Amino acid sequence: MTKVLMLNGSPRLDGNTTTLLSYIERGVLNLEGEVDNLRLRDFNIKPCISCFRCQQTNECKLDDDINEISNIISNSNVIVFGSPISYWFVSPQLKMIFDRNVLYENGVFQNRGAVLAIITGPKYDKTLSCMLNILMRIIFHGKMVFKGKIIASGVLEYGDLDKLEDFKDEAITLGQTIMKQD
Repeated sequence: MTKVLMLNGSPRLDGNTTTLLSYIERGVLNLEGEVDNLRLRDFNIKPCISCFRCQQTNECKLDDDINEISNIISNSNVIVFGSPISYWFVSPQLKMIFDRNVLYENGVFQNRGAVLAIITGPKYDKTLSCMLNILMRIIFHGKMVFKGKIIASGVLEYGDLDKLEDFKDEAITLGQTIMKQD
């Protein structure tokens, strides 16, 4: 059975990112996949200090929740990275996971599917292409397999996503596509 991990990088408790991820989850569950949800705001994640201990021991020396998150990731087949865009990149909560990516070079991300679920206020334009290029490099660097993306643009205010049926349908379809690819 395909196990999909939703990494919710939103600082909001139940904002548009949570809604978008719930639509993707619906598509996964429609095809009998299993879903875990992690709301990163609920975890203690410290910034990387570049000690590189993780490269010798496969564990981080910092006393925070990254090892717990790493264990959850290692039990997943596909990771959905969900985040609103803030200053042309993902949320600080999700960026901390990427900043701690040194730990994942030892195989935690390797061969797992990767999906991007992005919320952005402005309509999609060229300014977001730089962010997408960086995220694709992170996926490549982590040796993940890109499975797809959804960019819900024009979603600025709390609850805006609920008003946009196109994104709902696209997200459900993306969830089903994840299941068909795995």
